[in-house]
Amino acid sequence: MKILSIIILSVIFGSLSVSAQGTYKPADRVFVKTSDYVKSFFDGETPKKETVWVIGDLRDSISAVINNAESTPVRYRYWRKDNRTLWVLDSIARTLPITAGVVVEDGKILDISVLTYRETRGHEVQSRTHRAQYYGATITTNNALDKPINGISGSTLSVNSMKRMARIALLLHNDVINDG
Repeated sequence: MKILSIIILSVIFGSLSVSAQGTYKPADRVFVKTSDYVKSFFDGETPKKETVWVIGDLRDSISAVINNAESTPVRYRYWRKDNRTLWVLDSIARTLPITAGVVVEDGKILDISVLTYRETRGHEVQSRTHRAQYYGATITTNNALDKPINGISGSTLSVNSMKRMARIALLLHNDVINDG
């Protein structure tokens, strides 16, 4: 009887572990809440959220940046005060999106931070040394960053995702500032 109980328990637990293997989802790593991030760049206040519609040349530029890998959104929401804009963007790294905040002032990246990271590896893109490479970067006429961004071994897709978001934020910032 004791052996039969052990066999039944091992079959039950064995079948549970097999069925659970395909359902693993990494926990979201929330580094900074969006509201706290916004307040930190606008003197503790939260400006009114605004919207930019992605049409015409802006749509073509953003589609080229994302290589049509992701569908181009029809609008982006942002916060603005004077010549400073803050964008909270999502971009797929390997299989899951990274949520990042990008602050642009006078056409240059002032800050880029990972707000939420969902992948199982590659979270090193949040490190201060990696993020510092983006500071002061602008966008060139062919929609590339004007500074080289070094990769991180094992985090290539996450680094590429961060570069895409930086480029998109610069394109959006320039569009918003040039429109008035």
